[in-house]
Amino acid sequence: MRYAGRVLKDPMKSLTYEEDLEKRKDLQVGSQMIEKLVLTAAHKRVMTVFGLGFGVMIFGILKYQWFIYEIGGVFLAMGIFAGIAGKLTNEEMGKSFVEGAKDMVNAALIIGTARAILIVATDGRILDTILSAMAGTISQFHPLISAELMFVSQCVINFFVHSGTAQAALTIPIMAPLGDLVGITRQTSVFAFQLAEYINPVLPTSGVTMGVLGLAGLKWEKWAKWMVPLLVLWILFAALTLIPPVLMKWGPA
Repeated sequence: MRYAGRVLKDPMKSLTYEEDLEKRKDLQVGSQMIEKLVLTAAHKRVMTVFGLGFGVMIFGILKYQWFIYEIGGVFLAMGIFAGIAGKLTNEEMGKSFVEGAKDMVNAALIIGTARAILIVATDGRILDTILSAMAGTISQFHPLISAELMFVSQCVINFFVHSGTAQAALTIPIMAPLGDLVGITRQTSVFAFQLAEYINPVLPTSGVTMGVLGLAGLKWEKWAKWMVPLLVLWILFAALTLIPPVLMKWGPA
């Protein structure tokens, strides 16, 4: 909020000031007059299709456990029916689709590249080696130090595996019994795993993070420069919050 306040007073203090100027030119925002739009019958029909599409998607998720493929199919159908409801010609619908997809291509390539890192690390058994070495190191220290090293280890694994479910399946079967050996409760071991999620917003290997930055047209270096100071505070907070559970031997009564 403080950063937003500074930028509001002086836009030149924004880390993305030059990029914002380019976006304003592309979107014709600022000095040029913006055409006054009127809500027409075609707009209302498209909005109706949009609302019905979301209703179908929510129903499918709750009733039939739809996921990415089914949701993607619903959105594709929504786009087609929205074009029909708006009385666009086939050529206009095709051009609109290409125009929209154009902004997604860069993000899709970035996500694919980030995903490739996980595939290489998994198929090459790199993660298993890293996890084994970390487990051997953690077992040699006092419970307080071991808990902090568990947190650091989860952060390292998080660099490669961003799915919370996948990371839990990979690390908890090792970290939980390891915690038993060094005097850390299993609840604390899981807590260390959860705290490692703090670093996700800045990871260059995260498909979600890089995809969003790609859509926003924001360079990762500039995002990281803004995010890292906050990330340091989060990491210090996580390290401190791990101390009471270890001292109190946090667990079921």
